[in-house]
Amino acid sequence: MKKASMSLLAAGLVVLPGLGIANDFSTVTRVHYVQDCIKLNEGKMNIYEATVKCSCVIDKLAEVFTQTQFEDANVGFRFRNLPGDRGGMFRDDADVADGIKLFQEAHVSAYKSCRIRR
Repeated sequence: MKKASMSLLAAGLVVLPGLGIANDFSTVTRVHYVQDCIKLNEGKMNIYEATVKCSCVIDKLAEVFTQTQFEDANVGFRFRNLPGDRGGMFRDDADVADGIKLFQEAHVSAYKSCRIRR
């Protein structure tokens, strides 16, 4: 009996650190995203449903991106349409374009998984 409980404890210590790493977004990042998501989907669902579904989306995105990757991809996504040289940095850089593409794909998948209609 003692060996079984020690084995379970050891297994738990191996698994638990990985769970914390999966969702390492700061609270501020999560709250800003949920607020923006609610605003974007205004009129499609009530505030309670929007809060739950938008929280689901940011959780799904946290499974794909680290905090820094998410912030970089989000900035690139928002600023790629700036005119002239200001937006050129976000449009012309191949790494940024790849990050934006992954960001869009992750969003589509998260919206579908969390049942938000586009």
